[in-house]
Amino acid sequence: METKVTLVAYFTILPGFEKEIKEATATLAAETSKEAGSEKFAPYTRNDSPQSIVVYEVYKNDEAFQLHKTLPHAKAFFAFVKGKIVNDKIEVVFLTGLNSSI
Repeated sequence: METKVTLVAYFTILPGFEKEIKEATATLAAETSKEAGSEKFAPYTRNDSPQSIVVYEVYKNDEAFQLHKTLPHAKAFFAFVKGKIVNDKIEVVFLTGLNSSI
């Protein structure tokens, strides 16, 4: 049985780059949703901090997640955000469903 990869990615946009980073994130979401192994790629902003982006992602398995990071649209996004997000960092937190860990 394959194990899904579920994660939340966080990053904060530097002042002055909000519009272009949000547009790039929306483009990334549209392209990622076309990937065979992508089951969910949903970007949000935090209500208390519109510069803070939270992306909920689900992939069919680890192979699909690893492939995602190497695809042209993902690589282009990672290059594009450099210098436009705090510390050039996207924090990734992997999740395990409660029913998987009980």
